[in-house]
Amino acid sequence: MKPLRRAPTLNLPNQLTVLRLGMCGLLLISMSFNWPYAATLALLIFTLASLTDWLDGAIARARNLVTDLGKLLDPLADKVLIISALAALLERHIAPMWMVVIIITRELLIMGLRQIAAAKQKILAAERIGKHKTISQIVAILVSLSCLSLGEFGLQNTLLARFLSAAQMPLYWFALIITVVSGAIYFWRNASIVNESLEGKNLAEESVIAGGKPPAPEPVSLPVIPGAPAFKEWEAIVEALGHGAQIVILRKGGIAEGRTGFQAKHPKFWLFPTAYHQQWEKTKPDLRRYLTPSTSSPEKGKEITLHYFAEVTDAVYLSSWEQVARLDDTHFWTEEILRERFDYKERPGMEAGLHLLIVRVSRINLPHKLAPSPDYEGCKSCIDVPVDWEHDIAAHVVRTEEFVTRRSRILAAVATVSVSSASGPLPKVAPDLSPRTA
Repeated sequence: MKPLRRAPTLNLPNQLTVLRLGMCGLLLISMSFNWPYAATLALLIFTLASLTDWLDGAIARARNLVTDLGKLLDPLADKVLIISALAALLERHIAPMWMVVIIITRELLIMGLRQIAAAKQKILAAERIGKHKTISQIVAILVSLSCLSLGEFGLQNTLLARFLSAAQMPLYWFALIITVVSGAIYFWRNASIVNESLEGKNLAEESVIAGGKPPAPEPVSLPVIPGAPAFKEWEAIVEALGHGAQIVILRKGGIAEGRTGFQAKHPKFWLFPTAYHQQWEKTKPDLRRYLTPSTSSPEKGKEITLHYFAEVTDAVYLSSWEQVARLDDTHFWTEEILRERFDYKERPGMEAGLHLLIVRVSRINLPHKLAPSPDYEGCKSCIDVPVDWEHDIAAHVVRTEEFVTRRSRILAAVATVSVSSASGPLPKVAPDLSPRTA
């Protein structure tokens, strides 16, 4: 039996981020000693480190290698790089001390806000102006290091050196303004988190302050406040979808879904894993590489974890078994279970056939944990859960080029036979095939 395959923790983008952290130390060492070409070496190190900042993000998005570790280390490495360079320039009396203090204070405040948000299981996405802030700081530092480097070669009186020297203070002022404005925007857009933190502590925090240990969280049954739709599917199939091994869902409908059975109503939904009615004997053997079959009965009252959400790019009703048969290599169900679903029409108004959904699945970096609720039970495909994906950082599990190819092949297979119109009242939306970045 093959174990579940996981991407290595320290992938190439993370290795570049760790390298950038190491370069920060080299930059400080170079600027700490009074030797002839210290600033030139520091300029080279800072330039290479800044390039790795762009490179690791580009590789992570292109190869779908966005990881939780990377989301932690990348902004940390950026801040350490900027603060290290400013500290080195401060020692050379280049960067104004009060400006450096303001910039460092802003970075520490933002890091604190993100830690508060993480404690509340919320993810604060980076603002576009934050990228502009980083670029402006890098440019100002590069100009200062270039001025020092030109002086080491005796070129301090050249036109280029004079121009760069005159541009230093305007660039620092520009970087300072963007730094302050971006920080203010960040706090303004996340004011609700600040307000929640000012309202008081939760019971676990009060217990820690009193000297005790925080109580272990126990799953409890809570009323469900609708927040977003969720699609119930066998947990093994959810893992296959979540690992990009499958991009299709074939569904007939649950007992609790009335006369017409399943209807494709939502263009976007959570993938809600369930072990009830999961029939391993009616799945293909390769499915075991994504989830190991359990010999015990499904545990009632078990906490549910949401790792993935899906966006529907196509919804087609397959009225011909030949259409279903042509999709055999795109999923992990056996012919037996699909035959049962296809032919099931015991309720009035139901016809032979299956609903085909082609879905683009994304994995979130911090899973949502749901307490058990009676509202999640029953033979129904779609339910409401009290969380949405608006504040989650997510990455597509299948690269754009690969998804487009697989989707086209699936549509071509079912289109060669007479196909009825898209099922249910699913809104007509253009599929989002752009890479999702952190």
